[in-house]
Amino acid sequence: MQFAEISHDYIWGEVVENGLSRRASGPLLAAVSIDAWETGDDDEEGRVVANVLLSRHGDIIVDFHDNGVRMDQQVLEHIAEAKAELRRIWEEYSAAQRQAVGHVKSLGCTAEVVVPRNVMERIKGYLNAASGHESQGEKYSIIYTVQFPDGKQMDIKCCVRQDKPSWTEAVLFDEYGNQLCCTEPGDSFDGPWELQYEDILYTVNIKTDPT
Repeated sequence: MQFAEISHDYIWGEVVENGLSRRASGPLLAAVSIDAWETGDDDEEGRVVANVLLSRHGDIIVDFHDNGVRMDQQVLEHIAEAKAELRRIWEEYSAAQRQAVGHVKSLGCTAEVVVPRNVMERIKGYLNAASGHESQGEKYSIIYTVQFPDGKQMDIKCCVRQDKPSWTEAVLFDEYGNQLCCTEPGDSFDGPWELQYEDILYTVNIKTDPT
């Protein structure tokens, strides 16, 4: 099949939307569309004949939308150029991620959460409940979530324990929501919470809004 025009200038994906410094959360880091036009008519709409995909692990995959172009030399040349562009993106993305990790390791990750006074007083009441009437019950846990620059997040939780005093813990998750580590159960919600993972110390300071 002979095309009048082929283009591979449309790049999309997380790198385009969020930038190189943002760690990818989905399976697709970036992609290049191979668009083709069969005639030179200005009114003709091009069609996608293939997408060249870059995964968050650095794999490059060609997804043909039209099996008839698999051996088309024009299309294959554009696919080769798209792969080169995606390899460049991968190298820049990897370098940015290494720099971000190095920065985080040297400085650590620290965040602050300000809890409204009425909420903190309610949490303290649950933690010191003397009877079932005062307990948090089994309806819900109170959770404050912090996002760190490297994509990790920490949940600070006041957990339900029916008819007994509630308990607290901090849980660290990776950027995909997988649990990495957690603290031992505690009986206080305020103050600093610390968790260490892969030589990085993650700290969340809980403060009460003075107003």
